[in-house]
Formats: sequence, structure tokens, C-alpha cells
Amino acid sequence: MPIQSATFAPASAASQVLQAGSTVAMPLPVTAASSANSTADLITAIKPFTPDALANGFATLVGALVGAMLAFALQRHFQKSLEHRNDLTSAHRLMFSLLQQINTIVLIQRDYIYSELSNPVRFLSINATPPYDTAKNVLQLRELAFLLNSKESRAILYDFYIAQENYVEAINQWNMRSALHLEKVQPALASSSIENGSEVTQEQLRAAIGAHTFGWIFNSTNNSIEALSRAFQKLAEVKVKTRKYLVQRFDTDDFTDFDFLETYGLLPTDAKDRGTAA
Repeated sequence: MPIQSATFAPASAASQVLQAGSTVAMPLPVTAASSANSTADLITAIKPFTPDALANGFATLVGALVGAMLAFALQRHFQKSLEHRNDLTSAHRLMFSLLQQINTIVLIQRDYIYSELSNPVRFLSINATPPYDTAKNVLQLRELAFLLNSKESRAILYDFYIAQENYVEAINQWNMRSALHLEKVQPALASSSIENGSEVTQEQLRAAIGAHTFGWIFNSTNNSIEALSRAFQKLAEVKVKTRKYLVQRFDTDDFTDFDFLETYGLLPTDAKDRGTAA
């Protein structure tokens, strides 16, 4: 049977790649229908953003902002109230400390020194006492930090610290004099031939307790009396300045005020002569 010849069109590059049974997605032309669908989708997307919805959202945002600002203001107000209360407590503590320091000096002066001020042998006749705690009723900077806020308050703080240092020094002087009297003078007198209550001259006392101890107790007694008097005057002056400042700053007169009708020779203007040991 004769074989018929047939002609074939040349295969394109795409037809050569295609395998039997494969499919190819062909791009579709953009039609009016698809454009209408896109517009509908856009309208659906922006439909919730109506003027009312936008206004409500803005109001919510403003409300949240105002709420946050109000919360911050309340927190700040609470913090300032707490700081004010702490500062007021420190101010009362400052006045209380001044009262205690001044009162300690007055008690020492009244109970041990005043009656012997004019006695020529007061360096012996003034009795010794147990040591006073120099740290008691003494304030540190951290307890007075509220006085660092202004120039005026820092001046008060400076004056107080100077007066307090004088107080500590006066108590140290008194403690040292008491220890010397108790540990050196009394044992020396007890071992001497001087009888208790007898009249003696300074030369006899010098010989009994030794020249060195005699000069030591003599000077220590005078220094102690002067230190107590100086500390009292400085503390009394600072007390007046401090209370005046605190009343103005905190707008209240509710601060401890005190005075001593009798200062027992602590002031130069006191009637009784403070005297000196001969």
C-alpha cells in the first residue's frame, strides 16, 4: 500500500516545551466587570470610616490622652503631697533636736556647774558624770535634705550644723573632764592626806594630785564651762532663725517653740557672775 506523504507545520518553541497533558494559564483581558469588583471592594473597605465613626475614634483617642494626663497629674500631686509631708516631718524633727540639745546643756549647767561657778576650786568641786551620748539627738544631712532647696534654707542648714558641731564639742569636753576627774583626780585625792571637806590651799591640792593632773583638770574645767556656754548661745540663736523660716515655708505656726526663763549662767548677761578659778 503506498505511503502517503504529509507535511507538518514547524513546531513553535512553546509547543516544544509543552508536554502531553500539560495546561497553560493564559492572561485574561481586564474587563469592565473586574474593574467594578475592585471599586466595590474599595467601597466595602472604607465603608466603616463614616464621619460618625471617625468622630467616635477621635473622641476615644482624645479621651485616652486626657485620661493619661489626668493620671499623671494625680500621681504628681500625690508625690508632691508625700514630699511635703516628709519635709514637714523633718522640720518638726529639726525643732525637736534643737530642743533636746539645748535642754541637755541646761541640765548639765543647772545640776553640776551653776552652784560652783564662783568657787575658786570649782575644778574639783564640780562633780563628774557618766558619759553623755554625743550621737543622741544629733541630725545627719540625709535627715535635713529638705533644707537644700533654696539659698535661704541652705543658710539655715549651715548655721544649724555649726551650732550642732559646737554642741558635740561641748559634750565631748564635758565627758573628757568627767573622765579625768573620776579616773585621775578622785583616786589621787583619796590616796592623799587631805580629808574630805577640809579647807586646803591650791598648793596643797597641786601637791596632792600632781602638778600635771592639777593643770589638766583646771584647764579642762574652764574649757568645758566655756564650750557649754558657747554651744548654748549658738543653738539658741539658730532656734529662733530656724523656727521663723519653717513657719514661713510651711505656712503654719505648729512648730515647737521654747524658751528658758533661767539659763544658769550660760549667757554673758546672766545676773550671777560666772567667775574664774583663781
